[in-house]
Amino acid sequence: MSTSEPFDYHGALVVIETRAGEIVFIHPPGAPAGASASLPSNPCAPGEASADGAQRMAREMTGLEVEIVREFVTFIQPGTPTGTMLAHGYLAWVTGGSMLAEGPEGQIQAYPLDALPAIVPVRVANQRVLNAYLEQRPRS
Repeated sequence: MSTSEPFDYHGALVVIETRAGEIVFIHPPGAPAGASASLPSNPCAPGEASADGAQRMAREMTGLEVEIVREFVTFIQPGTPTGTMLAHGYLAWVTGGSMLAEGPEGQIQAYPLDALPAIVPVRVANQRVLNAYLEQRPRS
């Protein structure tokens, strides 16, 4: 995707689907009780391809090895703590590893699609990526 809008950095946000069809979320410490979830997401390292960053973040934050299936949404997200992000939303499938009970960003848990937790309100890009994933997901 090319964009004419200026941005400060690339960020990757990952929707990880488990073999059981669940989605992996992180629960950062201090998040509001009613909206306590986040997708694995962070700025990419300087010079790091966003897909590589997504794969690295999934492993570092959750303990899971993943295969990046596709990038399904890209957008400019202003107002992040580190500036304006060119956000890359990825779908990933678990290929190995072992899900941590708690990672560097908080508790990790997988949820079925009919019981997804609410996203931390200030994590607007997370909500945009999750909404895009749910809209594009084939209905069964």
